[in-house]
Amino acid sequence: MVDSPVAYRRLLGAAGVSGIGDGIRFAALPLLAAAVLRDGLQVAVVTAATTVPWLLFGLQAGAYADRFERRRLMVIADVLRAVTLVGAAALLAAGWLTFWPLVTVAFLLGLGEVLFDCASFAFLPSVVAADLLESANGRLFVIQTVGRDLLGHVLGGFLFAIGRAVPFVLDAISFAVSAALLTGLPDSRPQPAAGGRNLLAEMREGVAHLVHDPLLRLLTVTAGLINAVYLGQVAVFVILVRDVLRLPSAAYGALVAAGALGGVLGGAVAARAAHRYGRVPTLIGSLALIGAAAVGVAATDETAVVAVAYAVSGAGVMVWNVIAVALRQGVVPDRLLGRTTGAYRLVAWGMMPVGALVLGSIGEAAGPRVAFLAGGVALLALCPWIAPTLRRDPRIRYAAKDDDD
Repeated sequence: MVDSPVAYRRLLGAAGVSGIGDGIRFAALPLLAAAVLRDGLQVAVVTAATTVPWLLFGLQAGAYADRFERRRLMVIADVLRAVTLVGAAALLAAGWLTFWPLVTVAFLLGLGEVLFDCASFAFLPSVVAADLLESANGRLFVIQTVGRDLLGHVLGGFLFAIGRAVPFVLDAISFAVSAALLTGLPDSRPQPAAGGRNLLAEMREGVAHLVHDPLLRLLTVTAGLINAVYLGQVAVFVILVRDVLRLPSAAYGALVAAGALGGVLGGAVAARAAHRYGRVPTLIGSLALIGAAAVGVAATDETAVVAVAYAVSGAGVMVWNVIAVALRQGVVPDRLLGRTTGAYRLVAWGMMPVGALVLGSIGEAAGPRVAFLAGGVALLALCPWIAPTLRRDPRIRYAAKDDDD
């Protein structure tokens, strides 16, 4: 491990630039699909295609992140996404960007995201000291949230109105700038795998490490449930705003932005809260905040209360993510960081469509408030279930700070 502030700042810069590009694309790609295809099912398929690579290649990408130089893998992922976006803009200009080309573009962008995320998660501990991982992750998540969920989303719709190809050209430029920044980072080569290079065996080793470690298993399952509830509530939130609160479309955007602002606040305070109160109380408290916020949304007709509750939920999700990510980076051996990330994301992200389906069905049958209430109660019920495992594991404690508390 090389504690390198310069390398960390370059990584932050790359994350900020590409985060804005991601936000632009997240807003513009569904708009483009809707404008070009004019078929709701095809638009949904294009949107879903960006997440499919996590299910198909998450484990393989994690294994490659543990095989190859991680900085170079991040650069390759950025270049892949930049070239894909330039190709998409060219196809759009030629009038050839129809359904299957759009699906291919979305899939390749998702594949680049999988490769980049597995490598970057494993790379960060090589440039940040172990006791600074929570602060480092918090800053990284804040920059990504501001760039993607605030600036990028706003710019995406605005640029699409100027010209359909404009947001994708700018997104390609953002990935090119990110790749250039990453090129100056130090190498981060994982230890070679014992017993040769068998991809299937390496993937099994990563999964087995995650499954057999009680702390990692708990963090993975809990993250999957949080994502299922959170994304399920996102799926019914627009119905709540439109049909229950009877607010205009602009209000929906403002409420979504409140959730993103809450995430920024959560990322800023997560490390401080963990050091002051301890990791266990902060993790359980963040989970309780997400659940209580959902119950609050279900229980009110006041727009201001919904905005505050949605911001609190966003803050809780971010605090959980910052601390859980730092824990995984701290307890997983360097040679397994990529593979455990792939397995973790496979569960955590694979639960998203499940949550959308379950809470969407509840919302359709009983209304969006009941869906929010069900999700909130489920997360609150998780708190006493996860507490004993967290308290028993000595790796979760800070040696100096927690012993003094």
